[in-house]
Amino acid sequence: MAGILHQLVLQQFRERKPSARIIILHPNHKDQHLFISTVFAIFDPVIYVRLTGTVLSADALHTQIEAMSSSQGGLADAACLILDECDRADDKILEGYLSQLLEQASQIKVVLMGRQMPLAVIVNPRLKEQSCLLPVAPQIGLPDYCHLPSNDLLEVHALGAGQVVLNGRQITNWDGTLPRSLFFYLVDRGMVTRTEIFETFWPSLTIKEATNVFHVTKRKVNEVLGIELTEYKAGFYHIASDIELIYDVALFSELVQQSHVADAERAQRLLTEALTLYRGSFLSQMAGEWANYRRQQMIQDYGDAMLSLAKFTENAGDLDTTLGLCLRALETNRRREDVVRSIMELYQQREMYAAALAVYERLSVELDRTLGVSPAPVLQRLRDAAEAGIKQATI
Repeated sequence: MAGILHQLVLQQFRERKPSARIIILHPNHKDQHLFISTVFAIFDPVIYVRLTGTVLSADALHTQIEAMSSSQGGLADAACLILDECDRADDKILEGYLSQLLEQASQIKVVLMGRQMPLAVIVNPRLKEQSCLLPVAPQIGLPDYCHLPSNDLLEVHALGAGQVVLNGRQITNWDGTLPRSLFFYLVDRGMVTRTEIFETFWPSLTIKEATNVFHVTKRKVNEVLGIELTEYKAGFYHIASDIELIYDVALFSELVQQSHVADAERAQRLLTEALTLYRGSFLSQMAGEWANYRRQQMIQDYGDAMLSLAKFTENAGDLDTTLGLCLRALETNRRREDVVRSIMELYQQREMYAAALAVYERLSVELDRTLGVSPAPVLQRLRDAAEAGIKQATI
């Protein structure tokens, strides 16, 4: 699924404005390093510097870049400088360094890679004018930080360990697990009553006690964010209307739903985009009944999306991709006999009989352990065919 994003990066790179001398790879793009080979293919010579340390001072930043660039021929004649993990430098320090570099070396381009957006760079009008951000695709959680909305932009990534970004800055210090859990719950529900909140988090407390704890925790959430997360109207808590929310779970679900009514070509693209958003189980490290329930829901939705895409790739004759999708979908539910059937048939088309038999045996063990039943007769026939294929190969 990384391919679709890499192609988007290349397309937007080709379409970048002529004045762009600073190329910022989007911090939400997890495969930034795929772009490095493109840089080396286009620019010559290229200086690659991977920064180390944290909150680098001006001297430390300058020293590291000079030391590593001198061993690669120096910056004087370089066509491009790649600064990997640029977020290890203080934002303002990086801004100052780039301002000086672009003035002294009029020919050089700079590629910035990191886990956070170098906001000070795009706040500087002169540097912003010379910058481009790649890739930009709000529909898959890649907003354009170079053109932030007038409202607060809140990005919530719940598919995986959980990450929150407000106006381009990561929120990391939650002052406890409860404020963080309540935050994700409120975002995930979108609209929820006080009673539902109390039953989820404090079912054993009296209403008075739960009310006190809720308001203290909600206030802590707002303090952490620096904005009011919710507003109360018509008996429900909503995400505040002056917040522009980008929520990966909602984006995933919307893309999958759109695929159900789209033509084949567009549906395949929508499903592929949806799968790029799925970077791990829903809040994989968060405990709690509500989180566990949503985790199982999203795992099922993820598996179903892969199987839907597999039907399109199979119809297109791309059986390698189809097999890969089916194998990944099976990991979301190892008792799916329909998926095992598809995998066994695909393996047998390739005369990979041992692999087909291994998939059957794992299913058999799983069904016996959890349900006390055997695989369906059609799967038993496929097993027999696989065993016959193995015997024939040894003759």
